[in-house]
Amino acid sequence: MQTIERELLDTARTQLQLVTQHELDVLKRIQDDRNLCAHPAFITEDELFQPAPDLVRSHLVHALQCLLVHAPLQGKSALNRIRGDILSPSYPVTRDGIGTYVAAKYLNRAKDALVSNLVKVLLKALFLPDGQDFLAKRRQLAWTLSEVATSKTAIYEEVARPVVATFFEGVDDPNLLHLCVYLGAEPRIWTWLSEPVRMRVTRLLENADVPTLKLFMAFDAFAVPDLADFLLAKFADLDQDGQIELISDTPRKEFVGKAILIYSSAVNYRSAEQYGQALIVPLASYFTAEDVKSTLDAVLGNSQISYASGTPDVLMEVFKLSQSLLEQTRPHWQGFVDEMTDQHGGKMDAHYSYPNIRTKLATA
Repeated sequence: MQTIERELLDTARTQLQLVTQHELDVLKRIQDDRNLCAHPAFITEDELFQPAPDLVRSHLVHALQCLLVHAPLQGKSALNRIRGDILSPSYPVTRDGIGTYVAAKYLNRAKDALVSNLVKVLLKALFLPDGQDFLAKRRQLAWTLSEVATSKTAIYEEVARPVVATFFEGVDDPNLLHLCVYLGAEPRIWTWLSEPVRMRVTRLLENADVPTLKLFMAFDAFAVPDLADFLLAKFADLDQDGQIELISDTPRKEFVGKAILIYSSAVNYRSAEQYGQALIVPLASYFTAEDVKSTLDAVLGNSQISYASGTPDVLMEVFKLSQSLLEQTRPHWQGFVDEMTDQHGGKMDAHYSYPNIRTKLATA
């Protein structure tokens, strides 16, 4: 029992990581004074330790601040749990879902020491010997890091800056482009990289063929202004099927114009439905009012789109995802449903009169 008591604080610091080094020092001083008071039989009366009231009050304050007023907190074991969570099939697959999950399960009750170690673990995970385990979960890994950065900004910046500045110097070329996924979630990382590493990343992107760019999810790095024009040129070099696949996998506002152009060129009902689901729906949340108008014009101008059975569902998704633009886009939507209704003899309930959109316009 004495051994456990003697080693308890060190265990809390080194094994469980429940306290910081500063808190450990404070608690050890309290422990030392407590031992002097708790075992007076081992010293003479003249040597009896009698702490001054101010010292006692100080110890009480520090004990409360370091330990007693806090709810149960997460320590080192949480690092192993979050690794298992990310690799599990049940881990959220959307950015918003990850934010809610990580905050509730880990960050809301995390000690600063855990957050610090979590930043290091997430930054390095893809580049360590067992990094292959995370390849299928790269975006989820990066989005988890981004949630930590958002929720614990001060700790994240303090820890991430020096790690980014030095760690990636030692990452070899075959793995360095995995950084692109992190850059998509946390563009600040680009500014924290050393100049030689930024030059290496740029050179690797220049030399990479399209399959390699897809393999490393390099187009996520559109979030970095220094790389955006270069990646857009790479995108333009893809054939149409490659562009459709990339847009569906990595929807970004930079692809909106090209996506609407491809959609407008649909040559049959099947391709209209395919393009609508693969291009228009994933990008609708990036639309401006002008993009909504261009999409509706594309539908009106191509009967293969306007009379495809899946187009009403596609446009309903566009309507929902661009709801914030309704004040600007209402005339475009109203003109669209009125035109389609006229084409069907004024029957407002006809399938291709888009009655659901008309109803939404009337109630929104």
